[in-house]
Amino acid sequence: MPLPTARAKTVLLHLGVWLAYYFYEVGFIVLTGMKLPNQWDTSLNWALYALVVYGNALWLFPRFFVPRRYLAYVGALGAVLLAYIAIKFCLNAYLLPRIIDAKLVMPTDNLRMFLATSYFRVTTFLGYSMVYAYARHAIGLQKQLREQEHQLRLQERSLLEADIAFLKSQINPHFLFNALNFLYSQVYPLSEPTAKSVLLLSDIMRYALNEGGEQGKVMLEKEVQHLRNYLALNQLRFGNNLQVEFEVAGNTQYLMILPLVLITFVENCFKHGELFDARNPLLLRLTVRDNELELYTRNRKRTGPVEHSTGIGLDNTRRRLDAVYANRYRLAIADEPDSYTAHLHLSL
Repeated sequence: MPLPTARAKTVLLHLGVWLAYYFYEVGFIVLTGMKLPNQWDTSLNWALYALVVYGNALWLFPRFFVPRRYLAYVGALGAVLLAYIAIKFCLNAYLLPRIIDAKLVMPTDNLRMFLATSYFRVTTFLGYSMVYAYARHAIGLQKQLREQEHQLRLQERSLLEADIAFLKSQINPHFLFNALNFLYSQVYPLSEPTAKSVLLLSDIMRYALNEGGEQGKVMLEKEVQHLRNYLALNQLRFGNNLQVEFEVAGNTQYLMILPLVLITFVENCFKHGELFDARNPLLLRLTVRDNELELYTRNRKRTGPVEHSTGIGLDNTRRRLDAVYANRYRLAIADEPDSYTAHLHLSL
């Protein structure tokens, strides 16, 4: 048996609410010892109630109240009130007495009581209708807001992917890697450290240009290895004189992460940090525990000229984190006069 559609579920829910309210009134009549009304009288009454409720909620409320046409809305409700009383009077005075031979719920022989009872019933159901219409409007606004947020995130992700694709398009990977392999083969017989530098550079560029799976993520192991390659290349560049303490704690296997996120914080340390002071080394600590990643970096600030960085930058990294890890990351930056600290907590 196929499952009911969303529209069918809505119809069933409304029928359930109407039946529950009907049996509530029937229970009141039974408990007070009153006689149950005729089925024709009951059916026509509840048909009018439904017409009032849905006419207001689905037509009057969105056309007058939502656009803030309050005077027109009040006038429309007054027209509904008068129309209900007029229709009810015609039914009870002319139609129902010809169909049934029983006392009506709201007889018209006492006009004052009839008007008071009719006014009470229609205003009651108009009140129910207002609650339903307002709740329906509020739910619609929430759905619209969530859809807009979803579309905004898709647009942000598309822009980021377009930015990365544009950067990648500026370099011909095939030519680049062939050139690096050629340099490696030429330099290796002359200087093994220089050849190692070329190999590390090739791995770094290959990762930056080619990594990213179907969901735009990579294995955390590869991201950590990218950090190690970056540090190793810079150590070779500066004759192994850089004072860097890099610690990795926890299991980095079988976890996925957005590529080129962690490297941004390391590049920032190299850009602004004093890396030759043994008393104040660059601290890089990566901890993984229960699918939670923490990256802590701390460096002493350089007093001289800073080095230009080719990274994607902290602002871009924040945008990427917002797009992919919304409400799943915390980033704390402490920019002190003599030191710079970054603390990233990320739920993978």
